[in-house]
Amino acid sequence: MSEPNDTAKRLFHFDEGVVSMPGGFRDRSSQILEWTVDNTSSVVLVIQRERLTIDPRTQLSLTLDDVVARETGEYPTRFLGFRLDPNEFPDPTDGTLPLRRIVFRWKSDREVLYHHQVFVLSDQLVLTLTMSSSAAHRDRADHVIQEALSSLRFRED
Repeated sequence: MSEPNDTAKRLFHFDEGVVSMPGGFRDRSSQILEWTVDNTSSVVLVIQRERLTIDPRTQLSLTLDDVVARETGEYPTRFLGFRLDPNEFPDPTDGTLPLRRIVFRWKSDREVLYHHQVFVLSDQLVLTLTMSSSAAHRDRADHVIQEALSSLRFRED
């Protein structure tokens, strides 16, 4: 764990405000937004962010593809009944932001679940948007994530 560095302050933004913090921290925050569907199920969007770092093995900066491979590489064994779904979505950023998608289903104890995950690179920041729902609500989940991506804007610190 890195020690706080009082000489290098960083601004940390959150929805309700901005704070000045000692440098040296790793931002692992996430936002979780949930919509109830038919009073019985939900569609959930999880937004996470991660700054690209140096790979300790190679001493090279990680790439978007490195982050995607690290995050998704174990999905076939981690998620029971893992199955990729077609990934035929238009790029709502018109190529202005590098992004990678993975769309898949898996079996929980009660139902088949659907995940639509998008990794977006801006400068040295990877933003991961993950939609989760029952497979029955796939269309709703796809609509929400496409709307989020088409309206995505990055702000400056």
